[in-house]
Amino acid sequence: MGTVTAAEEARAVEQARARLTEAGVWDVEGDVAALADRFLGGRRPERSLARFEAAVTERCARIPLGHITGSVTFDGLELLVGSGVFVPREESTPLVEWAAGEKTLPHGGRVLDLCSGVGALGLALSARRGDAEVVCVERDDTAVQYLRRNAARHAAVLGSVQVRVADLTEPDCLTAHRGATDLVVANPPYVAPHIRLLPEWADHQPSAALYSGEDGLDLIRRIAVLAAEVLRPDGRLALEHDRAQPDAVQQTLADGPFTDISTFADTAGEPRITVARFTGRGETS
Repeated sequence: MGTVTAAEEARAVEQARARLTEAGVWDVEGDVAALADRFLGGRRPERSLARFEAAVTERCARIPLGHITGSVTFDGLELLVGSGVFVPREESTPLVEWAAGEKTLPHGGRVLDLCSGVGALGLALSARRGDAEVVCVERDDTAVQYLRRNAARHAAVLGSVQVRVADLTEPDCLTAHRGATDLVVANPPYVAPHIRLLPEWADHQPSAALYSGEDGLDLIRRIAVLAAEVLRPDGRLALEHDRAQPDAVQQTLADGPFTDISTFADTAGEPRITVARFTGRGETS
């Protein structure tokens, strides 16, 4: 194959834009830019062009962008992702911003990132608050592999980060952290089975990272119980959830030993983040 010209690359980009539009991809311009940045250029332009066109074909099949490029940027950290793991949403960064605040997390505080996945919340929080001790808890083997790789990859900018393999549905799964935690953060599965998802989610994300009981709240209820076990008095809890769930999540927390409960928006303007303070009194059921 001969040398690929700038005009040929530009034509390929235009064709990609048209193909992605026809496929129903929601952020055509963003995806074209990301794929071009990842695959075009290099010392073998003809191979780069072929890889770009193959990547566009995958995206037209609604394979998640992160699974194609192999990474996603979250709060300034490039996190490795791939088939079989949940791709973090950049829209979740307001949770990290709140969690990293001095009013939320004391100096040298201890953090549990539950349902950590590839480590987005925990690693981003550690990068912002190097004084904190962060424990990322995940049960899925594939996600744990990516989590460990991401922690090692960014070790130079992180504080103390531990990775723990645990199933939150098991009794006594967090016994070692009982009463010794200042902050719990979690982006757990929260989708109800009747909810219709886009193909990127329904067909290509691991179902265990999406669905949680008939109303989508099973694991959120479990995390509320666990948070009451591990938090110190006045410790904080931050949960991501579906935009239709703020009232249900707030009620779940209000039924337990939590106060100062509020919900705020992610960067897309959706009410997906609920936070609370642990009173240190009473018991959850």
